Amino acid sequence: MSDSRRIPFIYLTITIALVVIAGIMYYIFASRYTQELYYKYLHEKAHFIGIEKFDKDELDSVKYQNIVNQRKNSIPTSEELFIRITDPNADNKLSEYLSADEIATLKEEKEVDFYKNRKVGSAIILDDNSGTYAVVVISNNPYVNEIAKTIGWSTFALAVFATIILYLISRLYAIRIVDRIKSDYMTEKLFMNNASHEINNPLTAIQGECEITLMKDRTVEEYKNSMQRIANETDRIIDIISQLLHFSNTLSEEYTPDSLDRVRMSTFMEQFKTPDTNIKIINDFYVYIREDLLLIAVRNIINNARKYSDGKAITVTINKGMLNIADQGIGIPTEEIQHIFKPFYRAENTSKYEGHGIGLPLSKAIFEKFGANIYVSSSPNKGANFTITFTKYD
Repeated sequence: MSDSRRIPFIYLTITIALVVIAGIMYYIFASRYTQELYYKYLHEKAHFIGIEKFDKDELDSVKYQNIVNQRKNSIPTSEELFIRITDPNADNKLSEYLSADEIATLKEEKEVDFYKNRKVGSAIILDDNSGTYAVVVISNNPYVNEIAKTIGWSTFALAVFATIILYLISRLYAIRIVDRIKSDYMTEKLFMNNASHEINNPLTAIQGECEITLMKDRTVEEYKNSMQRIANETDRIIDIISQLLHFSNTLSEEYTPDSLDRVRMSTFMEQFKTPDTNIKIINDFYVYIREDLLLIAVRNIINNARKYSDGKAITVTINKGMLNIADQGIGIPTEEIQHIFKPFYRAENTSKYEGHGIGLPLSKAIFEKFGANIYVSSSPNKGANFTITFTKYD
């Protein structure tokens, strides 16, 4: 069974088990409460019947009629008995409905509820001038049975419905989670493969340069040239590893408000001003961010703009919470814009330019880490516009 199926089944089994347990407990408590409530009504009816029979001559007509009405409107019963407790056969008559323990409880506590032969009843002791009587009322209790049946079927229907809904939800959720894990795994795998490839290239160049140099004696100038090429390749490795470390730290590091810097954008951008980089200030603002990381993020984008513009001027615009970097370079093919922020991705028209495809993903990660968003618009041979919008600024 695949992970996308195993996970929802495990989740579903646990959840349905909890639903069934909750349903059973609800059924037990509801049935018990209904039974107790029914006994209470039977107990009240026994009192009404006893008062109606034994206290008729002691009540005025209005009170007596009220008792009669209450007895008529009370819960229906199938049998109503009056048994004189002092009669020799009283216990035998009571034993048809009550157990010996219930008879003892009745005599001691003056009331008892009982269940026998699928019938429920209530018995009370009342004293009258003519003697002491046990008033017994018996009912088939159709309400309790119907309520219990309704609760049972409702619980079953709820469990079935919950099973279907929970399965669909868990299946959808599990599929998304598994797909996301697989996607993250593939992304991570691709990232590591690309990183290894990028680092392996200069290492291979260094190894080749060393082997060629050691094949025979060289002049001092040749050794210097060889060492320079090795140094250049070493710088490439250091640059790649440095950006990879920054990228990894940016994704994993958490920053508190106290660790952020209040950076004035116009002052910050002055360091990038060159003859081919124009800084245009419309509305200056302060941004809350780590200044060292902001430097990396902005520098990557500006360096890209300069590299792909072949000496043409680029323009940086500062305007109240927004930073726009526009160049006049080779641009980005429309169908590739959505991929440029993926690690190690490079557009097809950049093959003649040096690069590793880490700078833009790193810049995007830094901006998003601090609540900023980066957007790009471009078309081939018409330059590119990178717009960064900050949420924490004043």
